[in-house]
Amino acid sequence: MKKISVEDIDCLNFWTNYFGCCYPNGYDAAAEISVSELMQELYTEETGHWWDGFTGYYEGIFEESDGYVDDPATLEEPLRQDKVLKIEFHPGDILYYINDVQVGSTGPHWKLQTIPYQELEPLFSLPDRRQLFLLLLPLAFITKEEQPSVRKKIAEQMGNYFPENLCERVSRCITAGLEIADGETE
Repeated sequence: MKKISVEDIDCLNFWTNYFGCCYPNGYDAAAEISVSELMQELYTEETGHWWDGFTGYYEGIFEESDGYVDDPATLEEPLRQDKVLKIEFHPGDILYYINDVQVGSTGPHWKLQTIPYQELEPLFSLPDRRQLFLLLLPLAFITKEEQPSVRKKIAEQMGNYFPENLCERVSRCITAGLEIADGETE
C-alpha cells in the first residue's frame, strides 16, 4: 500500500477528479447538469495525467484486473479515538473502510450514501478537517430538511479549491443526489 496523507491530496487535480467520480447521483434536474459534467469545466490533460499517476492507472488495467491495483494509494486518517478511516484509490474504484469494514465504493457497482449525515457531521467540525468533510461526503445521506444547510457547508468547503460560482452549482447537484426520501435508507 502506498500511504498518502491529506497534504498529498490538498490540490485542485485531486479534488477535480474526486468530485468527478464520487457522485453518480449528483444531478441538478432544474439545470439539467451533473457533478461530473460540472467538473469537466476544470478538467485538463494535466488533471487526467495526475489522477492516472495517483491511482496507478496503466493501459490494460481494466482488462487485467477490473481496474484494481495491488498497491493502491491509501489514505488512513483517525476519525475519533475508536475509528479509523481508510480510503483506497484504484483506477476503477475508490474503496472506503471504517475500522477495516468496507462502508462504500465508487466503482461500477457503487455503494454510497451509507451513513446518515448527522453521524458524520461531528467529524466535520474538527479543526483542519475540510479534506475529511469532502472525502466522507459521498458516504452521507441527507433529508430534504438538511439540504439547505448541507448545500451551504459543501459550497463553503469546496471554496478552498474551486471558484465560488462552481461551488454553488456543484453543491446543488451533490445535495440533490444525497437526499433520500423518508424511509428510503438501506
